[in-house]
Amino acid sequence: MQGGVSCGKCLARPPPWDRACAAFAYAFPLDRLLVAMKYRGVFAYADFLADALSQSISHAPDIVVPLPLAPARQRERGFNQAAEIARRVASHLRVPLVAALARVRDTPAQAALPWRERGRNVRGAFAALPAIQGKGVAIVDDVLTTGATLRAAARAAAAGGACSIDVWVVARTL
Repeated sequence: MQGGVSCGKCLARPPPWDRACAAFAYAFPLDRLLVAMKYRGVFAYADFLADALSQSISHAPDIVVPLPLAPARQRERGFNQAAEIARRVASHLRVPLVAALARVRDTPAQAALPWRERGRNVRGAFAALPAIQGKGVAIVDDVLTTGATLRAAARAAAAGGACSIDVWVVARTL
């Protein structure tokens, strides 16, 4: 989607979600804020980022679902940046935050891989939990780059019976 209109790439190969929302383009200086939050745990930025994302959303789903990290990566970092953003967005929108997706396969970090390998890397990495059945869900992550991770998560949500799927990110690589 570009400016609320489906782009040629999306028309040729539709993504497995119904709507996508990004508050910002992934560019300076916002990229620095996201990196600081994600890798250095600067949570003061999470409020600003979640507020901007909340203001970009046109409708509320039944539940907000943070994109889960692999357990080893979460232990290493000590937190999940998507969960930090999702918790604040859910609170702003007064929608339940539900951990309705599970990371069932550990994978190498997407940022370390060439773009063409990212889809294969996360294929089958997520599974939906019963709480997703029949719900309109919004899957929240920090950045949408190639879309591979959110595609895999959205496919898992659909397989788990979600009735509609949105993906919400703070920033999108253009």
